[in-house]
Amino acid sequence: MTSSQIVVVPHTHWDREWYEPHDVFRLRLVHMLDRLLGMLESEPEYRFTLDGQAAAIEDYLEMRPENRERVVALVQRGQLSLGPFLILLDEFGCDGETIIRNLELGRASSTRLGGTMPVGYLPDMFGHAAQMPQILSGFGIRHSALWRGVPAAIQHHAFAWVAPNGDAVRCEYIFDGYGNGLDMFALPGQLPELAPDYAARTASWYGEAPVMAMLGTDHSAPPEDLVQVIRDYDARGQEPELTIATLDAHLSRYATDAQALAALPEVRGEMRSHARGNLLPGVFSIRTNLKAEMARSERALAVAERLDLLYGRRDHRAFFDTAWYRLVESTAHDSVTGCGVDATAEQVGTRIHTAGHIARGVIDDVLRDLSAGTTPDRHLVFNPSGFARRAQVEVTLHGIGGEEQPEGVQLLEPLRTVLGDERLRTDELPKILRRIHGRELFGQQINGYEWGEHSLRFQVAESPAGVWDLAAFTAELEDRVRADADGTALWHVETIADPRHRALLSVDLGGLGLAVISESTAPTPMDPVRVTADALSNARLTATVAPDGAVRIETAAGVVIDGALALVDEGDCGDSYNFGPVDQASAVTVPTSVRTKVLDEGPLRGRLLIRRVYDLPEGVDENRRRTASTAPLVTETTVELRDGEDFLRVSIDYVNTVADHRLRVLVPTGAAGLEESRSTGQYGTTVRGREAEGGWGEFPLPTYPAYRSASAGGVSVLVQKLTEYELVSRDGQEDALALTLSRSVGMMSVNLHPLRDEPAGSEIPVPGAQYLGVAVHTDLAIVVGGDDAAVARTADLFRLDPHVVRGTGASERPLPRPTVAGESEGDVVLESARRVADRAELRFVNYLAEERPLAWASSADAVRTDLAGTGETPVDTRTENLPGGQILTLWQSMSTEARR
Repeated sequence: MTSSQIVVVPHTHWDREWYEPHDVFRLRLVHMLDRLLGMLESEPEYRFTLDGQAAAIEDYLEMRPENRERVVALVQRGQLSLGPFLILLDEFGCDGETIIRNLELGRASSTRLGGTMPVGYLPDMFGHAAQMPQILSGFGIRHSALWRGVPAAIQHHAFAWVAPNGDAVRCEYIFDGYGNGLDMFALPGQLPELAPDYAARTASWYGEAPVMAMLGTDHSAPPEDLVQVIRDYDARGQEPELTIATLDAHLSRYATDAQALAALPEVRGEMRSHARGNLLPGVFSIRTNLKAEMARSERALAVAERLDLLYGRRDHRAFFDTAWYRLVESTAHDSVTGCGVDATAEQVGTRIHTAGHIARGVIDDVLRDLSAGTTPDRHLVFNPSGFARRAQVEVTLHGIGGEEQPEGVQLLEPLRTVLGDERLRTDELPKILRRIHGRELFGQQINGYEWGEHSLRFQVAESPAGVWDLAAFTAELEDRVRADADGTALWHVETIADPRHRALLSVDLGGLGLAVISESTAPTPMDPVRVTADALSNARLTATVAPDGAVRIETAAGVVIDGALALVDEGDCGDSYNFGPVDQASAVTVPTSVRTKVLDEGPLRGRLLIRRVYDLPEGVDENRRRTASTAPLVTETTVELRDGEDFLRVSIDYVNTVADHRLRVLVPTGAAGLEESRSTGQYGTTVRGREAEGGWGEFPLPTYPAYRSASAGGVSVLVQKLTEYELVSRDGQEDALALTLSRSVGMMSVNLHPLRDEPAGSEIPVPGAQYLGVAVHTDLAIVVGGDDAAVARTADLFRLDPHVVRGTGASERPLPRPTVAGESEGDVVLESARRVADRAELRFVNYLAEERPLAWASSADAVRTDLAGTGETPVDTRTENLPGGQILTLWQSMSTEARR
């Protein structure tokens, strides 16, 4: 049966930045909205949905602040729908907390302007994360609407989208895209024929339910005469009837209670099917430095908020607001994904850096205050993880070297002591005064000086000792200048620092704990690392470098992984959206030279540097073949094993020298014929098969995103940024995880792509995406034999390094009491801890499929709330059980004396 009604939803899809940078698009946005406001005011029946992102109206009002009240009036009359997101993100381009802050910022912004659209509108993301239904539900949002990624099994216009913990939202499926209503209005005067035709063509999807026709597309607005055109059509009295509505007004007709959702088809978890739309998965591997900076800034903000909550004395709320805004606005599906032009990528990178800089400023500020309670011969260490740990920190130690170091100290390298050595004429001596700032000289503190016969020696150190009298020194210098009337005598001026070394100290830390350490109190190794010319080992793990530069990993239980960290370089004739394979026979897998060097000899940390040189084709020619001309690519892989750790840390560095290629690192799984892989990210764990679902005009490469870890068989690879991975068969036998280090292409989109039927955008050159001359750095860790719970805990520790600062106080004081004390004693991960008004807000995630106790050891009262901060249910933080995949938000009281 054909529907008797078509609901037209006028809208625009406004990519905030893409093939033009943000401010070019904003100029067009302002002109479009200037016209739109007039249209809405002149036609009370007109309705408009502003793309689900509040950033569009904020960008407009920054240029047109005088129109704020006009916007508010239109929102309150129901003619204009805003939010609920701040920005239309790519859900895989950031972690879970950033998605939550996106909704916080977007809802707050649109509420200030009259109201928030209660629909999770996700029209153009490159797939959808498994936890999005739980996040939407946590904000009281029960409707969603989207296009890409829905599996072929869905044949109805609506389905229940279920998160890993069981939370569900109703999802309106825009099965033929967010411009599905355009054809009805494409030909003037043809609406009476085209509307019934569209209703008939969509009858199998809608049945008797109203057909939803999205009228709008990229960077456009519907015509001014839309209301009159529909009026004229309806006056004919034919079916289907046409009405105009905002997206939320239309969807509000549908129930979202459990009974209503149970009657719908169901999709569980993430949606990454290519069945009815392009997913463009190559965006996860392009401009990987952008992804690294996004994750680095997210971690820095997490640490800054925790420090500020526990020990902050000043009001940093405005700084956090700015940092999160900058970070969230960079998560757009054409921003952090890197699939825009070079100018856009540069602007996005700067914005992300800004967020990280703010976080670092807060961290430095709080640690500086804390350091005043510790003397300069000691260091203060903060553990940002909720889990207790034995950690290692690098510090500078004075007056230590040779065989004098205690067992808990590992010397790394001596630092130079001669900071200045020059010959100055007498008339040049006054320039020394311009170098001294208080008692600082060359970044050190002056602790003494000595005049000799035409010589001057400063003794400096990192920390001040004794009294420094600048006035007295100035007088002495001026006396010597006056004594040499000609000013031509030569003086030997030296600045000598105390003997000092960079050194490694171990420290035992509680969850969110502080500790004071020195070389004399650092604990001795419990599982010392042994190092040879080609191997690292402790009691739990041995890593041996083979002649070809690959690594053999053997656990104490006898599990062996051979050939880890082999590199594979392939040609890429694609673009920023999709990898374009070329002849597989042209792949380069064998280095031309391999050299191994010992960097650290243990016992706290052992490190080996593997330097491999590969001879790579310089590009891909017009026939999609790799060129005969080659250039060397030098890769430096550092493998690291620490005292007591049962996983191998890895860093890979290179400066890219060739174009049109993809470089991947392989980690064997120790098994063959595996049917699935798992990855964590966006506050959830997702299981994926060996093949992706196809059906649209895009070949479904089974490359997937990982944000924290990727696992297959008994092996997991921990990552510190969005990383593309694939489960591959190695030499037709053993399976391996292939992780992309970088992908280099020169076009934003190509018209003719070997794996895609249609362009993803315009053919615009993006030379910056070739990464020629760009340094690429990747941090990984390999866990062999750990279960999912161990991987979740280890990934948290791997992501969150301790922070260390030298004491600055005149005397030692007891460590300050934190505003909230607690520690994770189970498998549930603490993800966020911050001040919200006069309470502490703590957010936890159970990454496992099975129920787990919260096991948060804290004596403070706690209540459970949702992501919107509504509802309060008392909770026993030790015994509260979290279903598999659950995100839990708690409020805890803070100690009175520590509140602002």
